[in-house]
Amino acid sequence: MSRKQEIIDVCVEMIDKDGFMNLSIKAIADRLGIKPPSLYKHFQGGLVEIKDAIMVYGWNFIDIKIAKSAVGKSREEGLKAMCYALREFAHEHPGVFEAICWHNSYTSELNHEMTKGVVSSLYSILDPLEFSEVNKMHVLRSLRGFVEGFSMLELHGSFGDKISLDESFEYGVDALISGIMKD
Repeated sequence: MSRKQEIIDVCVEMIDKDGFMNLSIKAIADRLGIKPPSLYKHFQGGLVEIKDAIMVYGWNFIDIKIAKSAVGKSREEGLKAMCYALREFAHEHPGVFEAICWHNSYTSELNHEMTKGVVSSLYSILDPLEFSEVNKMHVLRSLRGFVEGFSMLELHGSFGDKISLDESFEYGVDALISGIMKD
């Protein structure tokens, strides 16, 4: 494993514990037991480059997770599996999840390339439905918006009532997918 990858692994641990927005050069250096300028040897772009590397890590991880979750499933079951895989990822890696939620694929060519795998996996689930490209994008945005929003609220303890979050999530996913299948 390269030193650069070791640093990213440490950062992933840190943000999953303390949050993506709390990551700093000083905190990373302290955790690694080095002086802050030493990080620039591996990441000349500093914290911005490190955060980009974390987003790349997250998109690669979630791409594999989504693709594996939907293999061999029907259209509806494939969409459900994708939603549950993304929520599971949010719970496994809350800091990385936060990083990819705020990721904008259009800010750079690298960011755009990173999201292509996930979009390809999702489109392959939608292909049998013979939706137009525009409708596929509407479906993906709707599902992503629901799952990311629900998961973010859930992770931040924003649902304070006694109703099961698992049941609420299932209800929301089922409602969205049944609406999608009516088109």
